[in-house]
Amino acid sequence: MRDTAYDIMQENIKNFSHQIKKLSEEIDSESIKRLASNIEGKIKKDAFYLVILGQFKRGKSTLINYMLGTNLLPTGVLPLTSSITKIYYSPEIKIDVIFNNGVKKEIPVDELELYCTEKGNPKNQKGVDTIEIGYPFDFLNKDVVIVDTPGIGSIYQHNTDVTYEFVDKADAVIFVLSVDPPITEVERQFLLKIAESVDKIFFVINKCDLTNKNELEEIVSFTKSVIKDITKKENVNIFPISAKMALEGKVQDSREVIKKSGIEIFEEELKRFLRDEKEKVQVLSNLKSLDSFLEVCKTFLESDMKLKVMPLKQLEENIEKFNEFLDKVNQNKIEIYKLFKIEMNDILQSFDDEMEKIKRELVVKITKKINDYYPSVARLKRIEQKEQLEKYLEKAIVEEFELLKSDLEKQIENKYSALLSRYCEKINEVINSIKDRTRQLFSIDIEYYEGLQRFVAQSKFTYKIGYEVGALEIDPVYFTYLLSKKLAQKIILKRVLDRVEIDVDRNIGRIRYDFLRRMEESFEAFKTDMEDKISQVCGIITELLRNSKEDFNKSKSELERKMLYNQKVLERVTKLKTELSQVIFELK
Repeated sequence: MRDTAYDIMQENIKNFSHQIKKLSEEIDSESIKRLASNIEGKIKKDAFYLVILGQFKRGKSTLINYMLGTNLLPTGVLPLTSSITKIYYSPEIKIDVIFNNGVKKEIPVDELELYCTEKGNPKNQKGVDTIEIGYPFDFLNKDVVIVDTPGIGSIYQHNTDVTYEFVDKADAVIFVLSVDPPITEVERQFLLKIAESVDKIFFVINKCDLTNKNELEEIVSFTKSVIKDITKKENVNIFPISAKMALEGKVQDSREVIKKSGIEIFEEELKRFLRDEKEKVQVLSNLKSLDSFLEVCKTFLESDMKLKVMPLKQLEENIEKFNEFLDKVNQNKIEIYKLFKIEMNDILQSFDDEMEKIKRELVVKITKKINDYYPSVARLKRIEQKEQLEKYLEKAIVEEFELLKSDLEKQIENKYSALLSRYCEKINEVINSIKDRTRQLFSIDIEYYEGLQRFVAQSKFTYKIGYEVGALEIDPVYFTYLLSKKLAQKIILKRVLDRVEIDVDRNIGRIRYDFLRRMEESFEAFKTDMEDKISQVCGIITELLRNSKEDFNKSKSELERKMLYNQKVLERVTKLKTELSQVIFELK
């Protein structure tokens, strides 16, 4: 249950939101009404992502099942989760599968395994983007979304890709380790990435029931020193638990088994954080959004009254000058977008140039690996030789590409981030030029609500390797049974070696396409956000100027009434802003 202080604060936010919505309806501006509606929607939908991360087979799904109090998510001895699964509070159980093409399909609980596991959905052949589960759990706050992610480090590389891409969206993380073995190099590298993006990380060492007390203390001590070195934080808490035992205790309603599992200390700390820290951060963010909106309202009303004193002829002349200026701004904006796209292409060109050099090295390395491996399968049946060689080819390509892809992604992301930062500055310069011109022509200062989006495009990269035999084709390996063993071996080996350059080239192309798609998606997000910002500023200014021009046609008494009305609304805005600022100050 939430504590009373939080409930009071949420009620305050609702009251402030209600008053702000009401105020927006009293201000003669469609831009302000839309902005109020957007902020209200954001606050209503505000969710907190608690993301469960870790290497495959560490027991993430079992831990989540304990939180839910039931065996909902599939668990087993093989790598399972193959897509992002979000679990949110709902009075009724509801499962939706969202596919990559945007289609949503509701499924019954007994079909969940067909979409979220490698067994039911190998290599995500069904094109699942996300699974959303509504469930009536009482372990956490109702606005916390639990996110189950694919395990990193398994043979299924697409699982690792999906998990890495979700890290930036996490508000807090539960990082699940295990005693068998303690923290690995794969986990160490993953934690480096998490520590860059997430402030709050809970470290859990699972399967502590598989070791004795002395061994467990040694494992915890070793893991803590590694984590401190990675995160550069001295205060690191590690919670040894047995998620399996905890779930058994929950299902059996056995307090004794739950206590023995060691999960209670972790549960208490997680709930304390969600009650005391998470809620404070969330509340403060919402209050600041409301305060920023009130500042927009305040400057709009003040500016509206200032414009009333400008002579009509001067106002019309200045409006004409302002419209001419906006035409130049729009042209400048288009040029900025064009230059952005050109520099995006430059990033891809640098990728192509680098890959052309690396491609030959990769082909030589992988060909050598295949040749060195072949003697170990040469005595097998011919069809088995071919199958084993193809599996090894896939393994060799994934190994080589993973080393390469990680560095390439960092390079591309760093270049793109630098590019994005520069062009955000350019757009901000455009907005500031609009504000400066408004100040020069009309002696008014315009505030606008800054709600810059995060530019995140998830990787959908998967490897494609090997020749796929069609339904009506006969695998050429079967024809080698008509040949001598020595000749057959040469043909089988050559057939696989012939695939090396093709598969290397194909996967370079797939990586390139994935980078291009992600940059394009991020560019569109950037463009949309910037258009919204410019539109918001220009919309407010345009409405102010239109209102002022229309006011010249009003009688003196009508104008006085409007001025008096706006003054009263401004006083209420100022009063509400003072109250809100006090609440924010006390919360800090």
